Amino acid sequence: MAGKIHEEEHLVTYYEGDQTGTMTVSMMVNVMLLVSDNQSQALGVGPEVVDQTGLGWVITQYVMQLRRLPNVGERIVVGTQAVNHNDYFCQRDFWIKTLDGEKIVETTAMFVLMDRTTRRMRKLLPEIIDPYESDYIKRIVRLPKLQEITGETNQQDYAVRYFDIDMNHHVNNARYFEWIFNTVDDDILDNYFPKMVNIRYHVEIQPHQMVHSVVEFDRDSLQSSHQISVGDTLCCEANVEWARR
Repeated sequence: MAGKIHEEEHLVTYYEGDQTGTMTVSMMVNVMLLVSDNQSQALGVGPEVVDQTGLGWVITQYVMQLRRLPNVGERIVVGTQAVNHNDYFCQRDFWIKTLDGEKIVETTAMFVLMDRTTRRMRKLLPEIIDPYESDYIKRIVRLPKLQEITGETNQQDYAVRYFDIDMNHHVNNARYFEWIFNTVDDDILDNYFPKMVNIRYHVEIQPHQMVHSVVEFDRDSLQSSHQISVGDTLCCEANVEWARR
């Protein structure tokens, strides 16, 4: 039996949306992570408790399925559940529902515990993982692999700014979505929304680095492939499928 469920109602504010009047993916991720943090606090294993172990939670991959984006001014229900884990990886699911119970966003994320000093992955600690009551499994589910960039691309560079860095002292997890979507042409962003996002994080991006974001967009299939790198190091990659709004 999977772990404890935690849900919260949320009003989508104007600053969480873009010019289309819908919630941005980066803000959606921030709210989902806030809800998971609130669950952790309620279970007695919030960030301040995890900090005392010298470890911190790090997300390695998201796979998101979207029927539509929440609208600015809409009240939604945001939920999460730590589903299962093995010795090193934890699968946490997220969802967004309307007040009528219709699921409009479903997300699977993989988390690991990382040593804050060595920046290396560590075994999950029972005192940190047990309160979620997630199932222990020997082999964690493998999320889909990503397609590589093979054709013509659009490219854009970004300087990592002070306010891009979160309390873990690396680039905020949701910031990558802005770097990814900002390379897509405006006419696509105006008329289409991402119905599937598969994003994988490889290397943490640090303060004062210069980020290089690349996209290959196939207008026939409405699919895009993305890479974010610093110098010759691939830090993040993503695949996105698009649908008309």
